[in-house]
Amino acid sequence: MNKNKLALFLLLLSLVFIFSLTTTAQNLKIHFIDVGQGDSILIEEAGGQNILVDGGDRADRITARIINYLRDQNLKKLDYLISTHPHADHIGGLVDIIDSFKVGTVLDSGKVHTSKTYENYLIKIDQENINFETPRRGDKFKIGESELHFLHPDQNLDDYDLNNSSLVFLLKFGQQNFLFTGDIEAEVERKLLAENPELKVDLIKVPHHGSSTSSFAGWIKSIQPETAVIQVGENHYGHPAAEVIALYQEQGARVFRNDLNGNIVVTADGRNYTVKIDQSADNSKSGTKTSTETENTSAEKINSESKNKADKGSNLININTASAAVLDQLWGIGPATAKKIINYRQKNGLFSQIEEIKKVDGIDDGKFGRWYDKITVK
Repeated sequence: MNKNKLALFLLLLSLVFIFSLTTTAQNLKIHFIDVGQGDSILIEEAGGQNILVDGGDRADRITARIINYLRDQNLKKLDYLISTHPHADHIGGLVDIIDSFKVGTVLDSGKVHTSKTYENYLIKIDQENINFETPRRGDKFKIGESELHFLHPDQNLDDYDLNNSSLVFLLKFGQQNFLFTGDIEAEVERKLLAENPELKVDLIKVPHHGSSTSSFAGWIKSIQPETAVIQVGENHYGHPAAEVIALYQEQGARVFRNDLNGNIVVTADGRNYTVKIDQSADNSKSGTKTSTETENTSAEKINSESKNKADKGSNLININTASAAVLDQLWGIGPATAKKIINYRQKNGLFSQIEEIKKVDGIDDGKFGRWYDKITVK
C-alpha cells in the first residue's frame, strides 16, 4: 500500500470512528438513591454531563452512602448540583459532597434558611468559588442532550414557605418528560396545574416524601404519570400516606419507594424507559422493569404496607393536653414554642380543631404541614 492510499485509508477510518461516536445514542439514567428519609437523585445526562439533585440528610452514614454511590458510577465531576430547598434532609450532605467532587454550577431555590446546615452549605460554595444561580419559572437550561424547564418558584419567593419554595423542574429528553418536585405541597400543585394545564409526564418524583399535604388529586389526574417514585425512609411522619399511594395507583401509575425497593434506577432513550430496583417489596431481588410492565408487588400489598406504617405512627399527640416535653417531639417545636402552645390554650381555651395551632406565634404552615397528621384535639 503506497503512502497516498495509506493516508486515505487512515482518514476514512477516522471518519468512521468519529461518525460512530456521534451517531451512537446514549441513554439518560436517573438514580433515585436510597438515602432513608431524604432526597438525593443523580441524573447521568445522555451527553455525558452529571447532575445531582439534593444531598440527603446530614448523618455521616447517609453522606458516605451518597459519595460512595457516586464514585461507584465512576463520577469525577458534578456539572450541576441542584438544591431544591434548604431543609436538612435535602442539603445535609452537600458540604461533604462538594468536598469530594468538582462542582460546576449550583442551582438553588434562593430561599434563605437560618439553620447552621444551610449556612455551612453557602460558605462552602463561596469558598470553592462555585457558580451560583437561582432559576425561576420559565428559565431553561440546555444540558447536553436534555433540557431543564423550571416551573417554580416565580419571582415572589417571599410568598412561599421553605417546602413550597422548592425548585420544580421538568427534565425533557427526546419525547419524554420527567418531573422533579422537591417538597412542594398542594398549594403549589394547584398553581402549577393552572399554569400548565396541558402538561403530561412519564415519571414524577412524588412531592414531600409522599406526604398527604401534597399530591393534590386534580393535579395528579391531569399530568397522568406512568411512574411515581417516592424518596422515603423510616420516619415518624407517616410518610408516605396510604391515600397518596392509592391516588397514584388509581391513575394507573406504578409506585416505587426507596424504603421498599432500595436504589431505583431509570434508564431512558428518549422514547422508552426501564426501571430497575434493588429489591421488590418482599425483599426478593427484582430485575429490570420496562415502561409497559407492571411492578411485581400488587396494589393491594403496597397499600397494606403503607397502612401498616401509618398505623404504627397513629399515636397522635393531643395538643390540648400534651405537656411541653411531649409537644417538643413535634418537628420544629422546641421548649420555647411548646411553652407558647400551653400558654395559648390556657389563655384562649382548648383548641377546637388542629388548624388553630397555627395561631400560636412561631407555628407557620411549614411546621404545621410536617405534623398535622400527628396531632389531635380529642
